[in-house]
Amino acid sequence: MLAVAACSSGTHQASPTTTQPPPSTTAAPNPDVIPPVITVAYVNAVLAVLFHIYGNATRVLVATHQVSAVVETDFRSIYNGPLYGNEVQVARDSLKGAIDNVRPKPGDGIVRVKMLLYASPACVFIATTTDLSAVLVHQTPAAASEYYELTPKQADIDPDHLNPTPWAISFNEAYLTPTSIENRCGG
Repeated sequence: MLAVAACSSGTHQASPTTTQPPPSTTAAPNPDVIPPVITVAYVNAVLAVLFHIYGNATRVLVATHQVSAVVETDFRSIYNGPLYGNEVQVARDSLKGAIDNVRPKPGDGIVRVKMLLYASPACVFIATTTDLSAVLVHQTPAAASEYYELTPKQADIDPDHLNPTPWAISFNEAYLTPTSIENRCGG
C-alpha cells in the first residue's frame, strides 16, 4: 500500500464471486481457521486481520520515520517468501517522500475481495479493491486491477504470533489499467 502512496489435496476451482453476498444471519467467519469451503466472507475476514497488522506497521513507520524492528516484525508476520523483502524495501523507499502523503495517524487500508478466483487450503488467489482513504492525505489513482495470492503462513515467519490467521501474502500486483493475469495458484 505504501507503493500505491508512491504512485494440494482438497483443492477446488472457485467460481468468480462478487463481494456483495445476500444478507445472512450466520456468524462472521473466523479468520484464524481455514473453513471446509473458502468463501469471499472468509477471505475478507483474513484480509482485515492482515491489513490491520500492515496498518500497525504503517503507524510505527509514520511515527518514527524509520523501518524499525517493529515494522519489520509486523511485515514478516504477514508476508511469505521474497515479498517480505520487497515490502521492507518499499517502506524504506517511502521515507524518501511518499510517506508525506500518509496521514499523521493513519487508519487501516481496506482491501476487499472483488473476485475469488481460486481457493484451496493451500492457496487463495483473488482480485481485490483497496480503499486507502483512512491512510492517505491525498488520494492517488486507484488500481484498475489488483491481485493477491495468499498461501499458508510459513512456520518461522511469525514467532510472536502477531498474525493469528494461517495465511500470509505471497504475491501482490496492482495495475492502473484493467489487466488480467494468470492464476498464481495453478489449477
